[in-house]
Amino acid sequence: MSEQATATPTTDAHEQAVVLLVDDQLIIGEAVRRILATQLGMKFHFCQKADEAIAAAARIGPSVILQDLVMPGADGLELVTRYRAQDATADIPIIVLSSKEEGETKAKAFANGANDYVVKLPDAAELLARIRYHSRAYHAQKQAKALAESERLRVIAERRAESVNARNTLIFALAKLAESRDTDTGQHLERIAAYSRVLAEQLRVTLPELTDEWILNLQLASSLHDIGKVGIPDGVLLKPGKLTAEERAVIERHPTIGADALSAILARQPDDELLRMAKNIAASHHERWDGAGYPERLSSDKIPLEARIVSVADVYDALTSKRVYKPALPHGEAIKIITSGRGSQFDPVVVDALLRCEIVFQLAGSQFHDEEAAQQPVPGNKEPS
Repeated sequence: MSEQATATPTTDAHEQAVVLLVDDQLIIGEAVRRILATQLGMKFHFCQKADEAIAAAARIGPSVILQDLVMPGADGLELVTRYRAQDATADIPIIVLSSKEEGETKAKAFANGANDYVVKLPDAAELLARIRYHSRAYHAQKQAKALAESERLRVIAERRAESVNARNTLIFALAKLAESRDTDTGQHLERIAAYSRVLAEQLRVTLPELTDEWILNLQLASSLHDIGKVGIPDGVLLKPGKLTAEERAVIERHPTIGADALSAILARQPDDELLRMAKNIAASHHERWDGAGYPERLSSDKIPLEARIVSVADVYDALTSKRVYKPALPHGEAIKIITSGRGSQFDPVVVDALLRCEIVFQLAGSQFHDEEAAQQPVPGNKEPS
């Protein structure tokens, strides 16, 4: 039998010693086993073959290795070097067992990475004391490393959260700055974000790949859907009446302008999924399911899902919001118009999701309409001077 294991009742994990003895002599193995069997919290493993020792140590994960110095076909000092060379045993305390007290050999043992050197077999009290000392030191070292790693990860996560929060704040501020050119949109961005999130949450029932992160990214990325309008002249963007064909062609450039701007930012942060999503939304939120939209005349699932979701949210908000050239439509009428575009203008799956969550969807944006109304001056009242 090349490897044996015995165990005694265990104590706390930090007090428990797991001992691997590597020695070709069965009598030594039995003697050590008997010594450890008298103690609580000691687990004993015995390996008689040197060529199995390295793998056994990696598999067992001992807190102390007792390594015989001379074994058939193997040099104990070479085994010490090999323990130190593999990650699984690089830090495990090693006590070299030797039949002689030799200064030169002891020096080589320490040079090769041994932690201790004893002439075998020491009396029980000494062996137990050395095992406990090295085992406790090993557990303390592991705990210190774990705490240091935990703190490192906490700091990284904290810094990342701060960075992401700063980025998200800047993105929304940029979107609001672009929106400020159009004085007739109110809290349009907040409503689009709310509508998009509700639709995505409903779609997740049948599309489980829509993770929490994806939905949160959508909620923020949707605010950049009209960022390209910064490149549209005021005479066209702010015109209260009907646009001419030439003016319509100008305003239909805003998806491309927005996508190009976001692509330039994305080139500096190519792994940023939020920016990638924002670019897709800016580029494609005016595409139609039947391919009759703009600017690329994409159709069906060639249109990114995030853009298909924002398209429905954007049209619903436009229908239910008051403009200088039209009154706000009631929710029910807006739903009828969107439903009539199912399979032509809009993705049928997204429209079906809207119908399933219609009440929640309406409530998601109504709070922002209420806030807008509260901010409007009451007719007949003058603003305080």
